[in-house]
Amino acid sequence: MFSPNILIIIASMLLSSKDEATRQTSAKAAVFIAPQGQLAKEPINLKGLWEFYPNELKQANSSLTKSNQSLIVVPSWWADEEGKPSVQYGTYRLKVLIASSDRQNELALQMPDVYCAYELWLNGELAGTNGVVGNTMEVTKPQWKPATYYFEQTKDTLEIVVKLANFYHHRSGINSALILGTAAQLKQEEKRTEISNIILLSGLTLLGLISIVVYFTRRSIPYILYSLLCFSWVVRAAFSNHYQIVQWFEDINWHFVVRTEYISLYLSTLFGSLLVGSLFPKEVSKVFRMLYIIACFSFTVFTLIFSPMLFTTYVQLYLGLSSILLLSIMVIVARAYSESREGVTLILAAAAMAVAMFGYVIMAYQGLFSLNEMFFNIGFLLMFIVTLLAVSERIQKMGSDQDYGKMTFDGVM
Repeated sequence: MFSPNILIIIASMLLSSKDEATRQTSAKAAVFIAPQGQLAKEPINLKGLWEFYPNELKQANSSLTKSNQSLIVVPSWWADEEGKPSVQYGTYRLKVLIASSDRQNELALQMPDVYCAYELWLNGELAGTNGVVGNTMEVTKPQWKPATYYFEQTKDTLEIVVKLANFYHHRSGINSALILGTAAQLKQEEKRTEISNIILLSGLTLLGLISIVVYFTRRSIPYILYSLLCFSWVVRAAFSNHYQIVQWFEDINWHFVVRTEYISLYLSTLFGSLLVGSLFPKEVSKVFRMLYIIACFSFTVFTLIFSPMLFTTYVQLYLGLSSILLLSIMVIVARAYSESREGVTLILAAAAMAVAMFGYVIMAYQGLFSLNEMFFNIGFLLMFIVTLLAVSERIQKMGSDQDYGKMTFDGVM
């Protein structure tokens, strides 16, 4: 019953790496075989080679012409090719062969957020959309909202067609793999993600409020900085990854969402650096603090003034600064630990967790792997809990430090 081109399957396996995510110019069809019985056990990641029609919005049916067809690795970003026009919209297609035993239950397809609008067609029927897809900026409307679509599959071949358009972000394409599974599996996964998001948002808000209350009883500036770090990450968590804010308010303006997402990153970095500086005033110089204050202010203003197409181009620079900050924090805390400073052990553990979690996020943003939402949310909440305990212990044991004393915001800055 199955008759895929074995060369396509081999090529898909060989080219699934991100580093090799370039379009192939000679291809006939992209076919994915779902191993018999696999869907009943766990969802399937549909990464590999897909048909791709650059700068064409094709009709979703089996009569797609081959005039402009190529193959592209999914997930990947679109790359400009010398001598060819930039790709700003296009059509993806993949045929998935599903055994009859795996078609007994309702199936589901999980779509990630893409850059920056899509139409999803299953077996020639429109299953769902994000934003509005068009061939010009004027008719295209961006939106980021991961979604799961449910359907019945009676035939042995599932045809997936994705029309995608992007005129607003410097990156284009599908950066995370589509997931195929049973409806029950993906409903459960979606529920877990929603619950973990709510736990993270609620937990961070509670930690931030607790820190404010403690500040009014102890008058220690690090508690305020920790609270600001919590609230900035609440915003970041709501406006990124699962885009919980879009799940709640579907019609929220995309430009507001993307600006808020980026600015929350800058503020998190700022308050994190100031918090470390307030806990280790001897080790952290004013130059270090001012560097991140200026960087945060500059990137925030740049993000507010310019278009997303422009300011998203330079986020790599800020990610580089953030990486330097994380390494600097580790060096500062390790140095304090080596000098047997009071109340440093927990902070060292919190710093190690921060480096691991932020490193995980940065690598996922670079497309090295897909972000696990539940691991991400629970991991960050645990990190913030440990950080609050570490801040409290450090404040209790650093009263003898001569340069701490009655620290003011001038001392922090």
